[in-house]
Amino acid sequence: MLSLRNDGGSVLDLILCAEQFAATLSASPFLGAVLGRELVGATSERIVTSLDGHIAPDALGAERVAFVRAGHTHVTNSDSVILTADRSRVAMTTTSSDVTAISAADEAGFLALTQLLLGADLVGNGIAAIEDAVSYACEREQFGAPVGSFQAVQHLLADAWVDLVAARNSVRSAAWKLGNSTSDAHSAAARAALVASEAGVRGCETATQILGGIGHTWEHLTSVRLRRALMSRALLPAPSEELLCARIGVTPTGAALDDGFDLRDDVVEASFRARLQTWLSTNPVITDWHRQLAAAGFVGVSMPTEAGGFGLPVTCEAIVSEELGDNGFPSPPAIAHLAHALAEFGTTEQREVHLARMLDGSVRWCQGFSEPGAGSDLAAVRTRANIDGDDFVINGRKIWTSEAFQSEWILLLCRTNEHPHRGLSVLLLPLNSPGIEVSTIITAWGSEEFAEVSFTDVRVPKSALLGVEGQGWEIAMSLLAVERGPADIGWISKFRGTASALLSDPTIASRPDVQRVAAWIEALDATVAVTLTDRRNGTFDSTSGSIDKLLMTKVDQLLHDVALQSDSQALFQETSESLERYLWARAASVFGGTSQIQKNIVAQRILGLPRS
Repeated sequence: MLSLRNDGGSVLDLILCAEQFAATLSASPFLGAVLGRELVGATSERIVTSLDGHIAPDALGAERVAFVRAGHTHVTNSDSVILTADRSRVAMTTTSSDVTAISAADEAGFLALTQLLLGADLVGNGIAAIEDAVSYACEREQFGAPVGSFQAVQHLLADAWVDLVAARNSVRSAAWKLGNSTSDAHSAAARAALVASEAGVRGCETATQILGGIGHTWEHLTSVRLRRALMSRALLPAPSEELLCARIGVTPTGAALDDGFDLRDDVVEASFRARLQTWLSTNPVITDWHRQLAAAGFVGVSMPTEAGGFGLPVTCEAIVSEELGDNGFPSPPAIAHLAHALAEFGTTEQREVHLARMLDGSVRWCQGFSEPGAGSDLAAVRTRANIDGDDFVINGRKIWTSEAFQSEWILLLCRTNEHPHRGLSVLLLPLNSPGIEVSTIITAWGSEEFAEVSFTDVRVPKSALLGVEGQGWEIAMSLLAVERGPADIGWISKFRGTASALLSDPTIASRPDVQRVAAWIEALDATVAVTLTDRRNGTFDSTSGSIDKLLMTKVDQLLHDVALQSDSQALFQETSESLERYLWARAASVFGGTSQIQKNIVAQRILGLPRS
């Protein structure tokens, strides 16, 4: 279908080039030439393409213009068209008898390629616009400080950046699918283009806002970028309703998105996935799901063998989450982050005593981090552990502790001196210790999964210390970095299930809000796949977890708002799954790191904006 393959290139190569041409505002007629060649084959003539009969990118200097219509293409000499003043639009004044027929399959492939090239143009242009705005915000001063240090400015730029990263990953993932002729390639391209059009225009609009007055002048490149984004959005071929209502595709968790974008499982991952699928097909859920999974070898799969794991790639953890979510099974136990912390920082005795029983489910653990006065700001933890002889004596209170009622041990972040960061330490202690009281917290959706844990003169031996005294901040950051990633795949699987139910309902499937949600789920899927690849390759940067968290929250809230609006009876029932999921989604922007703090991290640690 794609003649570019004859030159040894790929669809993905074209997409990466399109991003860079847009980022540099290159005058090279790349997009128009590529599309023209796809339509009429190799030729020495300069051909550009009009997708709607009126607009053709890169038209200046063209010798012929191809006008695309459903089922066929007209090619006419350039002297049969009139160029407007901005040198990017053409108006057809005559039609040519030179007609080249296109088969339905080729037409669909051509339109998918067009969507991806324009999507890449929107992404590359938008990212460059945000980078320009960041540079300006670091230099421009108001009220005695760089405007980039103001939180309002940082959050605008962070929001735009997260959306553009998601759009870039979505377009690149869809490009790989198109180049490899996967069954969902055309729907993936349509959805990637939808996300790119939204993110690309918003990025340029945000940059224009940050640049203030100068951004609204003809001479500044930001105004050129905004016009380019609007043009690319206008050029995007409207996808068919059939494509946007198609089943949401899956970006396999073995995605090597930074190495050729090969989205298939490798040999190890494929074998592991097949073994898990076989086991799931013959093992119904029983009361102790953790122990059942562990006994079959599906808990702690990426842990080192010497720590009681199986030494498999981290992507195999994601495969477990994905297969369980896709097939309606309960989630795997949320203990990977605790197990990794224990394996990395624990003594030989601690690892021998705790790791195997943690992994096999014979002893359940919870994590004690958050406090009434220390949520996102863990440096504000006040639960105190004072040394008294050979013991630590603990006093304080933890809140929002997940599954504390079902747990027997707790990994506790506490304060051993007054330094904000170096004064934190981690202790391992049994929850049946004298002086510990666990109280239920009932959520707005009726769940009792969280608890408040109070400590009054609780004594534990010094051997309960994980790592060394004062290492608590390092341990906490390491633990939180592991917490996100593979588990996200399980959430995405659940999102796909909810979205698929919406798309299978003919009364609502064609609604723009339903189709938008489906597009953003695929963008999230591709973005988390990139993160998993980085983890597997040892190039993971913990700050990218903030992008994943913000994107996960956005999709969670978009999806369940649409689902609730589509379930008109939910608000009038005593119990409603739609309402419960909606309320949980609202909490997603608080639990696991508030969205506002995550935006600060993106702005300061990824974009490089100054602290206030």
